[in-house]
Amino acid sequence: MSVAVPTASEIASILGRSEDISAVYDAEVAAQASRCRVDPYTAPLAAALVRRVSRALAMKNLPLAVLTDEAGFTRLGSQDPEVRRLEAPYRRVVMG
Repeated sequence: MSVAVPTASEIASILGRSEDISAVYDAEVAAQASRCRVDPYTAPLAAALVRRVSRALAMKNLPLAVLTDEAGFTRLGSQDPEVRRLEAPYRRVVMG
């Protein structure tokens, strides 16, 4: 079933953000389109886009992708497992 691509304002509302997220949103829409077949656009792709934007906004505050906890440092992975799971059926496969 085809759904509309969520807009930046819809994603900001879902995430409870009041600031302008259009730059992050535009980058994540383009990144998703370069890695996935997005026609038709589906609910799992929409959920993955919300997650992509949320993660990108969170990572802006962690330029080295490192958190500090009581045990030391924790490096965050470069890919979100939930985004991979949601986008897996739509990933473009490169042959040759």
